Amino acid sequence: MKISCLSGTLVVMLVITAAAWCEEPVNGPAMLEKKLIEYGWDVPMPDYIRANIREMEKKPFDGLVFKLKGGGNVLEPTPMAAAQFAEDYENVSNIAWEKFTDNFVVVWAASEQDWFNEEQWRVIEANTGLVTRAARLGRCVGICFDPEPYGKNPWNYAETAHMAEKSFDDYRVQARARGAQFMRAVQRELPNPQILSLYQFALFDDFCRPSDPVARAKALELHPYGLYPAFLNGMLDAAEPGATLTDGNENAYYYESTDRYYEAYHRMKQNALYLVDPALWPAYNKHARAGSALYVDQYFGLRADPVLGNKMTAEERPKWFEHNVYYALKTTDRYAWCYSERMNWWKGQDVPPGAEEAVRSARDKLSKGESLGFDLAPIVAEAKQRP
Repeated sequence: MKISCLSGTLVVMLVITAAAWCEEPVNGPAMLEKKLIEYGWDVPMPDYIRANIREMEKKPFDGLVFKLKGGGNVLEPTPMAAAQFAEDYENVSNIAWEKFTDNFVVVWAASEQDWFNEEQWRVIEANTGLVTRAARLGRCVGICFDPEPYGKNPWNYAETAHMAEKSFDDYRVQARARGAQFMRAVQRELPNPQILSLYQFALFDDFCRPSDPVARAKALELHPYGLYPAFLNGMLDAAEPGATLTDGNENAYYYESTDRYYEAYHRMKQNALYLVDPALWPAYNKHARAGSALYVDQYFGLRADPVLGNKMTAEERPKWFEHNVYYALKTTDRYAWCYSERMNWWKGQDVPPGAEEAVRSARDKLSKGESLGFDLAPIVAEAKQRP
């Protein structure tokens, strides 16, 4: 009789506990937030976005990168003026974003600046602030930093102004200080920003592995982007608690297999530490994020030079794109960005057949926790056998 009563008591307690558990909110998000950002030669300006945002938001993206009429070469030491951004400021302030939650203003790195010229860097700070102000007024999450030097290369030690009297180490110290200066200028206008760089440490695969530090530094000295890691270390030096630095991993444009995405994620999250000051490893773990990139022209054979996409059939090309969208988003911490040149998503011009459907299919499968549903490997292998 006592055992029976005890059993009944336990049953009641279990029922009450189960009910309490059901009333408690489940820990964790319903779904990880992965964002797909559009950026390409169809990059719009604020006036176009303001006038067309409802139609633009029908596309399968979570945000976009846009440029300003007032300019974006913030590392150039030529002073910008607030007046040249007046139209941009007015338009970004009146964009009625809804579906596009994560938007970025683009800035470019090509520059004639002198890393050791204080007057020039005061100008650069001011220029950076003027462009970043548009991001703040437009309720953007941050800026998109394109480090590619379309013009004078600021990252190449061989092209620096004082190479004869200043060593590579001297320049690395200075570039790190300037990276912090740049980051602080961004944060004064836009606290805790998202910095989406088209590439960061993922560019330096050959350097992100065990090797002699002296030999690594010597090799960096000869690399056209040799000063860029120091600049990134400086940005980490100055990063506010809520700031993030996303490596957009532009090399992912060309991935033909699933494994490449996981290898790249590991490289950005761990191997990149070979180019980060060990004193900054906690900051890197806190602020650095792994991203990914997509290149529509590559998958659909739209480039000037023949690529694998040219050898694929009309049915196979969207499959390659869908595979890469799926795994780019699956393996990114938050952002993947979709690049194109010979098409315009916003105006519906020259969008390859099946491209939009491929994006939607990949995203739908991810949102439901489903597998991709097909193997890309035989598609790629067969295409490579074709003349």
